[in-house]
Amino acid sequence: MILFAVCLAGVALAQTAQSGIDYSDPMKTECTGSGVFVFTCDMMKTLLAIGPMVAVLALVLGGIIYVYANAFVPADQRGKYHSLAVSLVVGALILAALVGSAGTIIKVGSTLLSPAASS
Repeated sequence: MILFAVCLAGVALAQTAQSGIDYSDPMKTECTGSGVFVFTCDMMKTLLAIGPMVAVLALVLGGIIYVYANAFVPADQRGKYHSLAVSLVVGALILAALVGSAGTIIKVGSTLLSPAASS
């Protein structure tokens, strides 16, 4: 809940501060402005940096769990492992898609939130 409030405050302050976010590559953004905006911007850059690593780890872990279940787990318990492996793979694909399109998501979101879009 607190994180949601901080993100909303960051969006509100970003609209007034003209943040200078490079939408084509958000990682190149220089975080300047008020304290909440700098915190939100740094959080965005950190999540964009660790997102691909987490996605690859989840894919590898999902594969390992799937192979382990097929080789070493009895048939009556194999479904639990398979569902965990598939969940990890699907989560990794969703995370990779979100991180890969972060610049576009930020650009479209800021356009939708701008006052000119509502008129």
